[in-house]
Amino acid sequence: MLRTMLSAISAFALISGVPAVAAPAESAYLLQFRTTVSDAQRHQLQGLGVRLGAFVQDGTYIARMTSTARVSRLSYVREVRPFQAQPQIMALGSSGYLITLAEQDARDQQTVAAKVRASGGRVDVISQDREHIMATLDAGQAAQVAKLPAVIAIDPTSAPETDMAISRESSGANYVETAGGYRGQGVRGEVMDGGFRLTHQEFRARPAVQHTANSSDTSHGTSTYGQIFASGVSSAHRGLLPEGQGITAVYNTGDRYAHTKQLVDPAGQYRAVFQSNSWGDSLTTAYTSVSQAMDRIVFDHDILICQSQSNAGTRSSRPQAWAKNVLSVGGQYHYNTLDRADDKWNRGASIGPAADGRIKPEISNFYDRIDTTTSTSDTAYTANFGGTSGATPITCGNAGLMFQMWADGVFDGAPGKKRDVFASRPHASTAKALLVNTADQFAFSGTAHDQTRVHQGWGTASVRNMYDRAKAGGWKLPVLVNETDLVVTGQTRKYTVTSNGQTPLRATLAYTDPAGSPTAAKATVNDLSLKVTAPNGTVYWGNNGLLAGNWSTAGGVANTVDTVENVFVQAPAAGTWTVEVVATAVNVDGHVETAATDADYALVVS
Repeated sequence: MLRTMLSAISAFALISGVPAVAAPAESAYLLQFRTTVSDAQRHQLQGLGVRLGAFVQDGTYIARMTSTARVSRLSYVREVRPFQAQPQIMALGSSGYLITLAEQDARDQQTVAAKVRASGGRVDVISQDREHIMATLDAGQAAQVAKLPAVIAIDPTSAPETDMAISRESSGANYVETAGGYRGQGVRGEVMDGGFRLTHQEFRARPAVQHTANSSDTSHGTSTYGQIFASGVSSAHRGLLPEGQGITAVYNTGDRYAHTKQLVDPAGQYRAVFQSNSWGDSLTTAYTSVSQAMDRIVFDHDILICQSQSNAGTRSSRPQAWAKNVLSVGGQYHYNTLDRADDKWNRGASIGPAADGRIKPEISNFYDRIDTTTSTSDTAYTANFGGTSGATPITCGNAGLMFQMWADGVFDGAPGKKRDVFASRPHASTAKALLVNTADQFAFSGTAHDQTRVHQGWGTASVRNMYDRAKAGGWKLPVLVNETDLVVTGQTRKYTVTSNGQTPLRATLAYTDPAGSPTAAKATVNDLSLKVTAPNGTVYWGNNGLLAGNWSTAGGVANTVDTVENVFVQAPAAGTWTVEVVATAVNVDGHVETAATDADYALVVS
């Protein structure tokens, strides 16, 4: 009856020459409440035309309404702000997408399905759950559908499979490709391994630059190299840097120090920004001469070196992984799902802490069921590559994307600069600090937890977090020190950060330390410490409480062991926070460019 009356009114308006007035357009919002919303409040909101949809977090819902004026003045409403789904758009052609609605509502399903068809897309399945639609769309159509107020998310779908695509999605590689076109263009990195099937179809688009002669034992290296540089002939096996330039080297080929020096020679042919190593010397729990040599290499040549921790399920690890200055990589079983809740260490990867108590590994990633290239033929793949051998190239590949974003200006005012990746690269300590600061942690509590700190490190690399946090700050982070500031013994450098009290505060200090002594009880040479002070004077020292949980504990004392220190405050008070780098002792010159015995460092606050 109501629909008939409205039609009659519209017809009258047209006949009389008076234009019909369209109903106000409904839009989607994030509606946050001060406390748990009551039934009476829900009823009041309904009376104001509010459709309360999916719960997000922290008292926040997706809500639809035609006007926010009256709602925003309600005493129990904290904030109302616009919302639009952010689709994970596939780069080329039409693809399958799963469209998720803000509410379980069959009418909304039909409305959205009609919009899909009107845009030229194809509706494949309208789910009986009243909340999802599967559709085939191109990038433009997906972007149109994402603008609908009934849509909360739209994500690519595929048939169940074991592949690198899960890794790309998990870390945000697909996200930053869609957002900024980052596919590794201009990034050059080396994979040092046993040998490589260089004729594989995934490597033909950009033939590898061979730093050493190849080996006939090509199985392992073909798999690790493909995780980073496979071009995507088979889309399911596309690497993290499909348009990057790979460099290959066979291990045990002579002087590694000289080898690495060639990698970073600005006048040379390699100009690499990282090296990935899924191998190492015999397992140990000690900081050995091999460890010390790696620290020297990184200190002198300033290159990010990713190193697998190994696969003993105990603290027995590669001596390279115990080096202070490399980025040591652990692993967890991901069981071939994107759901992080089912991930487990499960006594697979080697773990820390180091013998002197340093937190190792620094970071971790997939340990099992990685689908990548293999060497049995030029078109062969394996569905079961893994171990920290698999976790390490995933991490280094994401680091490559970080280097590209850095060169493009993501952390420097605005993307689009397209600078030379090698010439503009951050220091190794800064690369490490960025990866650690923006990593996705697995939730844990206690030192006996399956995913405790020295099992997962600081979490898994997330280029999506890097990109989003920089974008939210106007393409910069609150504090980003790229070894530009120096300290001498007894000196403190201070920085201030304003918190809005709405998002966590994360501060990371990392420094490339002079090579330690294999005979010393503590590998650290210089002692720089991180100290963060809240507006009310509460102090948080670096890494205090973080061995046993995701968030820092107030108080503590200066950390004298780690060269990577964090303060993570889950609910920071609004106001001005002070972040300090305290130089307790600079025992050996850490910044050889000056005459003084001083030290530089990387500091990232997000």
